[in-house]
Amino acid sequence: MTMEQKGTRGGGIFSLAAKIGDGLERIIEYPVFLLSIVMTAVVLLGVVSRYIVRSPLGWTEELARYLMIWMALLSVALCIWRHEHVGVTMFVKKLPRLPAKILIFASNGLIVYFLWVLTTYGFTMAEGGKAQLSTALHTSMYWWLLSVPVSAALCLVMLLCKMTLDIRRRDLDEILMSEEAVDTVRREEKLDF
Repeated sequence: MTMEQKGTRGGGIFSLAAKIGDGLERIIEYPVFLLSIVMTAVVLLGVVSRYIVRSPLGWTEELARYLMIWMALLSVALCIWRHEHVGVTMFVKKLPRLPAKILIFASNGLIVYFLWVLTTYGFTMAEGGKAQLSTALHTSMYWWLLSVPVSAALCLVMLLCKMTLDIRRRDLDEILMSEEAVDTVRREEKLDF
């Protein structure tokens, strides 16, 4: 973290938001990494059993699919915190700073509402899946459906922390893009073509 970033985080609620976001980032990274390894191993096992041993395992495809869903949905929270989601910022960057920040916060407010709805209805959906069994694994669908509300809740927390820190950020690029992207843009703006 650069000194400039530490300065924008400040104290009080900003420090709390930074600690929560950074802590959740560290916590989420491990399951995402482990899920990617296990998913790759399961896919490889499925390919070997089908094409080399010629005795396909029926559960590998379904398990790989559910692991991928968990991994992808948990990764969304990491992308929110790291400013790594794809976005069209051309219009926002042409606005003066205050209207641009208002537009960004209004947009994020709609996303917060969507994530809240996804979390609340997602838990209801997962509860409804307790009685259902997955086809090949014969496990309760509750655990697989739980990926939606859990990831939505994590995204909600990450976005609220990010929005809190965005209040103090002056540069729109720091609000809209990841640190690496901001550095790249600044470096390229200094180049002569």
